[in-house]
Amino acid sequence: MNEILLSKLGFPDSTYLGTRVFKKLFFENAALTATDKKSLKEDVETIIWQYTLKPSTIQIKAYTDVQREYLEVAVLEITLRSPRNYKRLAEVIHRAIPYPMLLTFAQNPEKSSKEPDDNDNEKHEDMHKDTESKVALSVAPKRFSQAEKGAVVVEEFFTTGWIDLEKISDIEQAFLDTLNLSNLPHTHFLAFYSALMDRFIALDCASLTGKYRLNNEEISQEARRQQLTVCHELEGKIAKLRATLHKQDQFNRKVELNVQIKQLEKQLQKESLSL
Repeated sequence: MNEILLSKLGFPDSTYLGTRVFKKLFFENAALTATDKKSLKEDVETIIWQYTLKPSTIQIKAYTDVQREYLEVAVLEITLRSPRNYKRLAEVIHRAIPYPMLLTFAQNPEKSSKEPDDNDNEKHEDMHKDTESKVALSVAPKRFSQAEKGAVVVEEFFTTGWIDLEKISDIEQAFLDTLNLSNLPHTHFLAFYSALMDRFIALDCASLTGKYRLNNEEISQEARRQQLTVCHELEGKIAKLRATLHKQDQFNRKVELNVQIKQLEKQLQKESLSL
């Protein structure tokens, strides 16, 4: 794992695992589209289960209720030959493994394109220390399925953009500082993971407000999440109108689209004020 990121996260040596997760696990057990299979094969260099946080490795209790089971948190590092589909790959990996996970993505396009042999040594203590400085992180809260007994489903995905650890912004710096293990609750793993999720939400809000605020005293975290969803829906509408505008030749239609875009941008600015 990138040394800068590792120092930010602050995982103790007792949590280190360093075991490869072979791609065939996903090919054999996950519901993959043809595009997913192609991306796993061509874009992913390796997937390493770097750290395992559980009661025997860290002083955090397991959590279980009728909706969720948070017995541990797995930290996986995915090294990519190409970053083009990393957000979709995050969804694939989160869905395929039933544990709550923190995924870290690293770009390493210059590494050999040779497909790793599944018979290679599973321990990778010194792998990827020289990877590029850009990383992305992802979390996804999970619960028991209401439709299928024993199955686990993802409630939502939170995946960052690419963060250059050697050219880090103030917002990204604040985000990573709050991810440090010492700044997260140790009551139980649901509290721990919920706090992780709050930090991803705060980073997402900061992309709209320009300021990283972990908590907003004016609204609850749930209301903040809902408001963020509204903002992203507005962003999607704006992007769609801009794409239509780019293809439009008629002057009157261009004027109409520009007016609609300006109105939505004002609405987005207003909605983001409460974040």
